Amino acid sequence: MEQKQKVLFNLFNKFLLKTGCEEMSVELGDTFDLWNGNKFYCNRDGRTETIPFPIPIGREISEYTQQSVEAEDSYYADNGEEFYTFEFTLYPKERLIEVTGVYSVYGTEDFTEEVIEAEEEPDVFDEIFEYLDDSGADILEVNVEAGGDSGWIEDTAYDVNGKQIDVTQEMKDVGYRLLSNHPGWEINEGSTSSFTWDRHRRILIFKFAYNTEEQATEVISKESF
Repeated sequence: MEQKQKVLFNLFNKFLLKTGCEEMSVELGDTFDLWNGNKFYCNRDGRTETIPFPIPIGREISEYTQQSVEAEDSYYADNGEEFYTFEFTLYPKERLIEVTGVYSVYGTEDFTEEVIEAEEEPDVFDEIFEYLDDSGADILEVNVEAGGDSGWIEDTAYDVNGKQIDVTQEMKDVGYRLLSNHPGWEINEGSTSSFTWDRHRRILIFKFAYNTEEQATEVISKESF
């Protein structure tokens, strides 16, 4: 910690103690700019308030956070995900400063499975299974790309024997119809889904799960002043 930073943090700490702020924090972008400008979050009595800085200290907080990150070379969390924001937190009573990185944790909800037999929709499924018979395809899994506000069913797929098969428009029409029962399947984090055409049992197995994104933090440095 530089001397100028230490002096300003001590002056600021006196203000925090006087106002009863038990914890102050600010969020910074990946270029270490303060998101709330000249204001900070103050936690006291179980409530969070936004308060203007009593002294011009934003630059020193930005510089201190950047120096802490660079000193630890900590731009990525332990799981390899890149930090997309940082947090500077000061605990007045403990006279402690903590710098944390914020990153995303991605996951998938539990899968649902729907089995549709050819007899349920013979006009549609009979033609599809005839195509798979003629193509010499074995059990064929067709994947879906979904996320970031766009999604589509792949044009080609590989059966269990590794043979490449073109996905027909009829197969896609069935797929999009089933996907439409899951609103938002292509939005934001999107979803993970597949269509398995089993020509031996004359069934379609549709598996679906929404993808998830949660915020997580990891401590980069702690320092008393």
